[in-house]
Amino acid sequence: MSHLGLTRSLSLAAVAALLLSACGSQSNGPDSSKHGPVVVDGVVNLSALQQLADTERARSQEQQELELARLDNVLERELWKESGLEAELGGASAADAAFAAHGKALTGKARAIGDKPIVIVPAAYVADPAGPTIGEGLFGGILLVILGADGAVSATNDFKDGERASADLSKEVKISGSLEHADLSMDATHESDGVTTKLAVKIGISPCPDASGRFEASAKVDISATKTGGRTGQRGTLDVTITGQVNDDAKLESSDAEYRMQWADFANSKGSFVDVSGAMGDTTLRSLTFNRSGGKPNSSLYEAAATLGALYGMMVKGKVVDAAEKGWQSGRCVTLKPTASPGPKGMKPGATSTINAAPRSRIDGGPVGGSVKATLTAGGAAVKPDGSKVNADATFTYTAPDAPDKSGTVSLEARSRRGVAKASIDFDTKQGAYVASGGTQVKVSGTVTDLTAPFALHGQGRGFKVVYSYTPTSSTGGTYTYAGSGGGVSMKGSGTYRITGSDPVLTLTQTGQGCVNVGGGCSTTTNVITLTRTNTV
Repeated sequence: MSHLGLTRSLSLAAVAALLLSACGSQSNGPDSSKHGPVVVDGVVNLSALQQLADTERARSQEQQELELARLDNVLERELWKESGLEAELGGASAADAAFAAHGKALTGKARAIGDKPIVIVPAAYVADPAGPTIGEGLFGGILLVILGADGAVSATNDFKDGERASADLSKEVKISGSLEHADLSMDATHESDGVTTKLAVKIGISPCPDASGRFEASAKVDISATKTGGRTGQRGTLDVTITGQVNDDAKLESSDAEYRMQWADFANSKGSFVDVSGAMGDTTLRSLTFNRSGGKPNSSLYEAAATLGALYGMMVKGKVVDAAEKGWQSGRCVTLKPTASPGPKGMKPGATSTINAAPRSRIDGGPVGGSVKATLTAGGAAVKPDGSKVNADATFTYTAPDAPDKSGTVSLEARSRRGVAKASIDFDTKQGAYVASGGTQVKVSGTVTDLTAPFALHGQGRGFKVVYSYTPTSSTGGTYTYAGSGGGVSMKGSGTYRITGSDPVLTLTQTGQGCVNVGGGCSTTTNVITLTRTNTV
């Protein structure tokens, strides 16, 4: 099951005609009937191939998958006939049944990856189950690339720095990765109806661009179908190597792919093969070359190899690049840990704070350049500049609300050729408690959370302890009582207090009349206490 090969007398002219006519049959793409054959006398008509690629690109993903799956079915079933595999299975009816069974098995294995989460601590991916349920051979592998590329990257997006993990999604499919790289592989064998099919798929994506903004990825699909226990059948491989460039706004600037497709069929280990390679940019096919061929492949095989190789390469490139872009924009590649000074908590109303935002690579720890944008997303009062990009490492000024117990949130987004990072800082002007200290003959300690609500402080004198209980009439004063004991003596008294000064340091001065139980002595006492606000900047 693969397209590979051909052939002594292969009648692939019908396949090539089907390929060309089918791509022009939809109303939502260019009319491919305006271009001629892709290959003429062994020479590639790159313009015709480009028109064909443009036609496919204009379609939806589902339409692309359905059409390529159908074309793959037609081609590979013809190869079963030409390689002699159909004859060894006992004729067309038996081959049709085996072909359908193996196609269902292969695409079922690939589709199963899209029907359940891909999990390797702790992220998960669920693929869209929509799409073709048909397809044979190489398309089964392509389907795994389409469904699995995004899953492999998504499943590793939430990894911690330096973390590596792997998991078996089934006995045939494995996934492994780190922040730097994600791999998904399948090694499957299906045997039934006298045919043994082997499908090997490898996807490798490095979604975090390097310091120059360059990222890399690759995909390889290798498929073979042979008579069980025999040496008659076919084999095909598709290798795609992808590179891309990210700009300073963390967006894809350009991408390139080089691909190589090889088809072969064989009867008792002898047969025909074609080896073709090509290169493409974002939307333009730059080259296509027939590297070698052997046996007796005809022009129709060249046409099919050139066409399907380009279309498959285009589809693989698009899905893998999309997966990589989601990765570097997810926050997996760059970290942003902004600081604020003073603050961010307990700021003085109306005070300003300097925010420093220095994005760093999670891969090598270095500065990433690019820009940072700060936006006031909740509360007040302001951040400057607000919503404008500032070159990294960036500095912003936050102004707190001009009232106590208010808050504000500044959201930051860093963008560079190494990826995207997001962070936020929560500011507030919540009033901290006052810590009491000082005193003359009696040393006072304790905490005052609210100057307008009753509070108590503790005093320590020579050989005795005392508790002061305050009842405010306002935030600047009120009345108090006290009681204490020590050395067999008890004492109590009352008086008034007043609070002077300004945050964060206040002075509480209290004057009262107190008495002791020994000797009946009473006297007027004065104490000066310092109240220092905490968490106020």
